[in-house]
Amino acid sequence: MKKTQIAFLSANAYPLFNPDAPPAFGGAEVDQYNLAVYLAQQPDFSVIFYVGDFGQPDEPEIRDGVQLEKIRYFGWHQKTPKQKLVFYSRLWHTLWRSPAQVMLTEMANDMVGWAALFFKVFRNKYMIHRLASDNDTAFTSPSAAGGRRAYHLYRLGLYRADEVLTQTVQQQRLLKERMQVESRVVPNGFPAGDAICFHEKKDILWVGRCIALKRPGLFLQLAQQLPHLSFKMIMPPPSPMEPPAFLAQAAEMITLAKSLPNLTFLPSVPFREIQAHYNSARALVNTSEYEGFPNSFVQACLGGAPIASLKVDPDGVITRHGLGICCHDDMQQLEKFLRQLDNDTLRQLGTGALNYGREHHQMEVMGEPYAAMIRQRFA
Repeated sequence: MKKTQIAFLSANAYPLFNPDAPPAFGGAEVDQYNLAVYLAQQPDFSVIFYVGDFGQPDEPEIRDGVQLEKIRYFGWHQKTPKQKLVFYSRLWHTLWRSPAQVMLTEMANDMVGWAALFFKVFRNKYMIHRLASDNDTAFTSPSAAGGRRAYHLYRLGLYRADEVLTQTVQQQRLLKERMQVESRVVPNGFPAGDAICFHEKKDILWVGRCIALKRPGLFLQLAQQLPHLSFKMIMPPPSPMEPPAFLAQAAEMITLAKSLPNLTFLPSVPFREIQAHYNSARALVNTSEYEGFPNSFVQACLGGAPIASLKVDPDGVITRHGLGICCHDDMQQLEKFLRQLDNDTLRQLGTGALNYGREHHQMEVMGEPYAAMIRQRFA
């Protein structure tokens, strides 16, 4: 059987394949990793993943059934003029010479445009792009996109992609209203988890990157307000590219997190081990200003952990499916929910979340729509 070759492009996904590399990934990279592994397991597909430069050898390697190929200096925030020249020459050469017939992207930057330019404009191949956040719909001006290059290339990718996918109905609507792009909703998928023991659940959990929109300081406030409860925070250090004012604030937050007697602070957890933290959580707290559909929500559901969200409720799933609570940015309501979360309520909400996760977010829910689109194109 001749296999259809599928390519992915992501600077920060490599640590998901190789846990020895320093973690630098977010939800978009997790989506792409899960999807790449899933598609590579299909008998009619083979997968190439073009990854960033984490100091690994230049030679291709196979991990989790996926062929990984490094692009020199890809993902480096600061490059010398010579390194920029090498990076772009390697990027363009890789995309031009790629044997893949399909390109799958999930980011909101100029890489979407470069992929479209070489796969669609120059080679007339097949491209699917998926949004990772509601903010990906807001590239309505060069200033909103962070510059003219990112603005024009990102829009080129959106307009030239054969298929554009969104995570939620709300995201689909925002993309249509703001950028006049039609899309199809494909929910996040995740591999099935282990059996859940509700009587062993202990911690109020927070998981996320150290960036301003996640508002991690509010979680620390909860831990201080509820000293009789056990809290756990998994948050890697902030990127040095964050604004200096936030870096100073982040340093203070991390110092505080390490000092709180009722909070366990973990700067990193290997990706393959993180589901166990959701499985043992009494609740997942989300304090973000906005999200798409966070993978942390999916993992919480598959771990039988109720979701206690301060503001984010994508498509109203928390409220409609009884997965926990959305507090509409009311910290007092969030504190009250956690204070009153007894074992019976935990089991009731956790069982509902577990059933919802298994029904709506198994890996096939995300993987099969991609597989069907690709098979239809190359049947």
